[in-house]
This record gives sequence, structure tokens and C-alpha cells, in this order.
Amino acid sequence: MKNTVKITACGIISALAVVLMLGTNIPVMLYTVPAVTGLLFIVPAIEFDSKWAFLCFFITAILSFILPTEREAFIMYLGLLGYYPILKMLIERLPSKPLRCVLKFVAFNVALMGCVLAVTFILGLPFFENEYVSELAAAVITFAVGNGVFWIYDFALTRVIALYFVKFRKTVRKAFKMKEKY
Repeated sequence: MKNTVKITACGIISALAVVLMLGTNIPVMLYTVPAVTGLLFIVPAIEFDSKWAFLCFFITAILSFILPTEREAFIMYLGLLGYYPILKMLIERLPSKPLRCVLKFVAFNVALMGCVLAVTFILGLPFFENEYVSELAAAVITFAVGNGVFWIYDFALTRVIALYFVKFRKTVRKAFKMKEKY
């Protein structure tokens, strides 16, 4: 496949991702938009290669940093939600299902810890403010709930990838005039 098709597709996907990231300025979209933006990178990961998908992710990250996006959402995008769909597709290639599950949850917990530390120390936002619950209890609850939500997100992401193959792949390939068989 010619690089012009890859560059064009990645440019369009990156532009759409940046426009979506500008939606993080709406308070209710703080975590939803970075999660949905990461879904866009499924297309280059499937159609071209994970290198092209990571290129789209980095372009979007740089532009989202420069443009006025919500900083907490940007950290969640950069720390986990932006690249996870690409990482998931790479992890899913491993033959051992238990190893895949362990790697996904390790990646999530390391990323969540990095995001919490970045939001706390870089942005200066408090991790938890409540006089009735200690910070340790809040951290345990955050990671427990976070892992549950991550499991649901991973399951939904599997379904979205399957939906792409069944419903949208022909349309995308036709739009970018990709002639090779898949």
C-alpha cells in the first residue's frame, strides 16, 4: 500500500482526534472523550500497522498539549486511554490468555498510578479531600473501582473492534481506496 494513503488516513484520524480532545473542556466529557478518541486509532492499527497508529496517537498528543484542552483529561489520554486500544491489539496477539489478562491489568495499574501522580504533583490537584475517609482507603477504592471499570472498558473495546471488522471495515477501505485483500 502506498504511503500517501497511510499518511492521508492518519492525518484525517489525527485531525478528528484533536477535534474530539477539544471537547474535554465540557466538564462531563472529562474521561469520556479521551476514551472515545483512543478508539479512532483502531483503524490505522488494523489497516496499516501499530507504528502508524502510534504516530496518530503522538500527533494528537502533541496538538492536544498545545491547544486548550482540559489538562486532567490530557493526562488520562496520554497516560492510558489514548494508546490502550493499540496496546490491547498488540497484547491480544500473545498465545496465552492468562498472560494477556495479566499484562493488560499490569499496564492499566501502572498507567493509573502514573496518572494519579501526575494529576497530584504536576497539576497540584488533591488526590482526595474528605475528613471521614483516609487517603489510603480512597486509593484502595479508586484502584478497585478503576480495575472493574477497566475490565468493562476492555470488554467493550473487544466488541468495538469486532464491530469494526463486521460493519465498518469495507466502508473505510473503500473510502481510502485500499485495494488489497484483507
